[in-house]
Amino acid sequence: MNQIIRQTTVIRDGFHNGFTDLQYWQSLYWVSYRKGSGHMSMDGEVIVSVSSDRSRFREIARVKLYGDNRDPKLFPISKDRIAMTIPTWEGDYESQSLRQYITFSEDGYNWEKPQRILGDGEWLWRIREHNGTFYGLVTELGTKADGGRQHNLVLMTSTDLLSWETLARIGSSEEALSESDIHFHEDGTAWIVARSSKEPGYSYFCSSADPYTDWNIQPLGAMIHAPIILEHNNSLYVTGRSNPAIEGISDFPSSASLGIWKLTCGKVESVLRIPAMGDCSYPGFIKDPEGRICLTYYSQHAYYMGVVDDHTLSDDHSKNPDDVYFAEIELGE
Repeated sequence: MNQIIRQTTVIRDGFHNGFTDLQYWQSLYWVSYRKGSGHMSMDGEVIVSVSSDRSRFREIARVKLYGDNRDPKLFPISKDRIAMTIPTWEGDYESQSLRQYITFSEDGYNWEKPQRILGDGEWLWRIREHNGTFYGLVTELGTKADGGRQHNLVLMTSTDLLSWETLARIGSSEEALSESDIHFHEDGTAWIVARSSKEPGYSYFCSSADPYTDWNIQPLGAMIHAPIILEHNNSLYVTGRSNPAIEGISDFPSSASLGIWKLTCGKVESVLRIPAMGDCSYPGFIKDPEGRICLTYYSQHAYYMGVVDDHTLSDDHSKNPDDVYFAEIELGE
């Protein structure tokens, strides 16, 4: 049975809260997200909330750098140390003024001064560890001849999370790959699901054998933005922003929603649609030590469907309030 077992609201405070991540560390559930006045606003800052029971979350840390701090990702290094990556727009959103930072903590409450890593316009999307090496999926931002933004996906490696070296370029500017996640199989094969930044925003499947320098890519024919892969019961699942929103409903201001797919070699099969709409998605996706599948995401459905009616909504949904949610999911045949 594929279903939502239970759901709770992590934050609803009238701000635009979004771009979540989720980890289980030190016997607690840690959620990171961005808080700002809108989807893109220079007041964006990083929030970390924690829960012991998956029902009540409390904010325990804030990190604010100059500019718009976005898409914070948590990465436990050991039982007593955790990292958080913070890509930050320090100027014009249409330029390459993206700077990548990383910070560390021993308790999740107190974070070290963020350190700058990578080069200008290099966005570290997600980190995975494999055989003692850290692998980072990095989007290189550039400018096309027509002045538009160009995306290229690079796989980098590190031994300390501070210094990174390029291992391989995945695809070309034609595929325009960006947001992505990687999974390493026991036989050494690696799979990547990556968002394409070209219209209509569908994703690609990428595969390679060790040493991960030669990648085969193919289109998936599905919109999976901000993908994250999870292994469960000998199967792989991927979640991310999907399209369309809710079948039969087309009068909402955005066609985006949140979906979960079963992932096989070069193919995805939709298995569950999460009730999210408007400016939404960008999930965290984990399985805790007791086997619970846990999901975080953000959505505006409470405002558009009248659950919350004390806000005047703008025609531009990117400027409207957004809430963060935590859900427990059942996935099976």
